[in-house]
Amino acid sequence: MNKKEEILKSIKTGQNQKVLDWLYHSSLNKVRAYIKNNSGNHEEANDIFQDAVIIFFQKVLRNEFDQKQDIDGFIFTVAKHLWIDKIRKEKTAKKYNDSLDPDIYVDANDQLYQLMEKEKTSRMKKAFEQLDEKCREILNSSIHLRLSMKEICEQLGYKNESVAKSVHYRCKKYLAKVVKNDKELMTILKG
Repeated sequence: MNKKEEILKSIKTGQNQKVLDWLYHSSLNKVRAYIKNNSGNHEEANDIFQDAVIIFFQKVLRNEFDQKQDIDGFIFTVAKHLWIDKIRKEKTAKKYNDSLDPDIYVDANDQLYQLMEKEKTSRMKKAFEQLDEKCREILNSSIHLRLSMKEICEQLGYKNESVAKSVHYRCKKYLAKVVKNDKELMTILKG
């Protein structure tokens, strides 16, 4: 039995201390280094690491952990995403708080609307990030830059407009599928 199999079996049989000792030894310093290099401190790094470990345990116990995946890499990636989300939320909260003028009454519905819009934007960015680079480029060119298919074809080097249209259609369809599978985003979009 290799180390990964041993760890996964230990979690499933409740031998948590053994697993925690291994994770703290193998993964914690990498997570700490990343968070400290990205505006965090020791305590925040420990909290994020613990949250990542909990997510890892939950995935293993629900048989959702992909056994081809490296455990150390999984913990680091989850911790990194948790940290990015935390920073993003703090910046959003700071911008939001800084934008409020205490002399002006802000209706609660306006605040809720602004928070929902920010959450919608954040969730859409996450969905967009799940696309491959080619899809992100073509959708960004058509949606945000509002380029024609001819301009997209020239800019991104497609053989002709038909190829660009085909790729554009496929990418839009895939993005719609990603959005549809994100239950939280669908709830926000419907709200």
